[in-house]
Amino acid sequence: MQSDLGVQVQAVIYNNEPWTVHRALTSIANAARVCREQRGQFERFNVALGDASPQPVPADDVVEEWRNEFARDFDLSVSRFGFNSGSARGHNLLAKDATADFLVLLNPDVILTPNFFMDVMRPFNELGDEAGIAEARQSPIEHSKDYDVETGETSWATGACTVIPRAVFEAVGGYDADTFFMYCDDVDLSWRVRLTGRKVIFLPDVPVFHAKRLSPTGAWQPTSAERYYSAEAALLMAYKWSQPAILKRILTRFTLEPNDVQHRAADAFKQRRKDGRLPVQLDPEHTVAQFIEGNYGPLRYVM
Repeated sequence: MQSDLGVQVQAVIYNNEPWTVHRALTSIANAARVCREQRGQFERFNVALGDASPQPVPADDVVEEWRNEFARDFDLSVSRFGFNSGSARGHNLLAKDATADFLVLLNPDVILTPNFFMDVMRPFNELGDEAGIAEARQSPIEHSKDYDVETGETSWATGACTVIPRAVFEAVGGYDADTFFMYCDDVDLSWRVRLTGRKVIFLPDVPVFHAKRLSPTGAWQPTSAERYYSAEAALLMAYKWSQPAILKRILTRFTLEPNDVQHRAADAFKQRRKDGRLPVQLDPEHTVAQFIEGNYGPLRYVM
């Protein structure tokens, strides 16, 4: 029998081209339709977009067209933040008024497969309250972090396509948006969920397409902003998760290396420390956090 569970799929957009957002919405609609036709667990579907762009993206008339187009598949809402929220704060704002049982925290350039809603609930059905987060497999670039091939357990879940019970998201306080603007907010969320005794499960047989920018040789091409926030997050993660030796090593390297991005990240961290704006430290016994050769857990392969 079909349940009356509701799900909110939410994404934060920043100057995304409207056609790419529409592409993602189309995939959500297809997956919602399959879920209903197959009498899956979700009956109520809501899509919440948070627009952090300087100018509205998409325009109001386009949003209305989308509402009409997808009215039979899901309810669509668009929040205009009026400032660059970053992904962490944007998702917190979208989740604040959610009433759905589950949240799908999605990048706006991720395309769902038709059976997504049917398949992604498996950990929650099998493990009950022990399941904290379920993560889909990204294609064409799959993250290289390791996982247990029998259980799917992994150190953390990427924020590109994360499914989490709304109650769990609220219980741990959502993303730490005061600390992480862009990067490592997903690692931090995963570890705080694991501190509650719940598991993070990777689902290799639940693929999604993530339209990342690649070089002609297939390499990832990060923007300057991505490089900066990645460097900043490395320092903040080491501090928050009680790794003083690692923090000292990274801070020293960033200060000495002739790299403007890393210099700025080091300076920003020092200013936070001076202003008393560093986060409360967690996991002093290192029961959850894993720092392995610059990564937040073991890897299956090196990219």
